[in-house]
Amino acid sequence: MAGKIKNKPNIFRTPRDLKSWAIDLQEACGSELVNKKPNTSKVDALIEKFVGDYNENMEQLSEEVESK
Repeated sequence: MAGKIKNKPNIFRTPRDLKSWAIDLQEACGSELVNKKPNTSKVDALIEKFVGDYNENMEQLSEEVESK
């Protein structure tokens, strides 16, 4: 599962990609209303994806700022 999530495009590429990631995270967190337990391994993979993509974007931004 983590490999599938990790291989997806950068979640910050478009607002739609970020929203899709957020919905996946929300679903992975489970629900007390319908007695659905959280999927902690999927939550971990989604958070790792967020951190990796965020760091990648920050590196690109830093390079752009330095080149100006």
